[in-house]
Amino acid sequence: MEEKTHFASAARSTDEEILKEKEHIGSQALFNEIFGAMGGMNAVIDNNRQVVYANNEFLALLGLKTVEPILGKRPGEVISCIHSGELPAGCGTSLACTYCGAVNAIMESQITGMKTIKESHISTIADEKLKSWDLKITSSPVKLGGNIYYIFTVQDISDEKRRKALEGIFFHDLLNSAGGLNGLLSILKEGTKPEETPALISLSEETSRDILEEIMMHRQIRAAEDGDLLVKIEAINSIELLESAISKIRSHKVGQNKKVIIDNHSVNVDFETDRILIRRVITNLIKNALEATVQNGSVVAGARLEAGKIILWVRNEGVMRSDVQLQLFQRSFSTKGKNRGIGTYSIKLLTENYLNGKVSFVSNEEEGTIFSVELNLFFPQI
Repeated sequence: MEEKTHFASAARSTDEEILKEKEHIGSQALFNEIFGAMGGMNAVIDNNRQVVYANNEFLALLGLKTVEPILGKRPGEVISCIHSGELPAGCGTSLACTYCGAVNAIMESQITGMKTIKESHISTIADEKLKSWDLKITSSPVKLGGNIYYIFTVQDISDEKRRKALEGIFFHDLLNSAGGLNGLLSILKEGTKPEETPALISLSEETSRDILEEIMMHRQIRAAEDGDLLVKIEAINSIELLESAISKIRSHKVGQNKKVIIDNHSVNVDFETDRILIRRVITNLIKNALEATVQNGSVVAGARLEAGKIILWVRNEGVMRSDVQLQLFQRSFSTKGKNRGIGTYSIKLLTENYLNGKVSFVSNEEEGTIFSVELNLFFPQI
């Protein structure tokens, strides 16, 4: 009986069939000459989307010298996509695979018999660290000795996508803050009533701090992606953290005419983490929740203990669409338009790669949308 699948075919070639396909391709002298001369990272996959051949550049991407360790694996399994193990049949069969450019490129070229190019945003786990890839995938059918194979070409466009995403968000947010500061200074320059001046100066100082905060945030994300971010572990208090994050977002325009409430059952406990990073994570969660909240609505934040760990959570009443839930933590994905989409990705990046924690969420009609950050009470000593 065929394995369960939510999208692409679950059928797989046997080990014996894979070896025969590898030998068959290896015997095609002309093809091998052309394949060897092709630039870029290329593999050959069979009709069941399994690797049967690869060039040196493709192997180098994986840190391999021979193709044997990846024979019979599908592309997502080769690079350890976080969704490739969700179902026994592997890459291409989970619900999230519906939105994967790699499997869609392969399937489209199988249906049309033509070269297909798509972008794919893939999150992987390597050395217990989250890594996001932005890839341009090409699937090209080729007929060899009566058999149809597909040349699977990978182009890493992560740097380009990362730069566009970070710059787009950075300039968007920075221009908003700078515009606000310019407006305040213009009011002060034109003259105000004496009793209004201190409040305007205070607001100007707060806006200038926001600008500095935006710059620091994007420097941190870049350092985090490069593996260069240093953490400073200290004891902090759960309630003080929530109050600080709420205070920080209260003056932001996204919080106007909306409430952020700390749950009455929240635990008041000290735990060890990086104060700046965890406040950024919680602040971003509250900001995202407020963006999904209607005018005069409310967001609830809280903290609880569970199995010896602290769970920090933020809830809003909205429900995310299923397609949004499946793509939520991808670096380049956003519901807010072009060149957005770093918020939830940065939350997961900072929490799981640097705070030794875990981010999860639920979103349904009964509970609304709840994001949870699970952390150790005592930061593990390396």
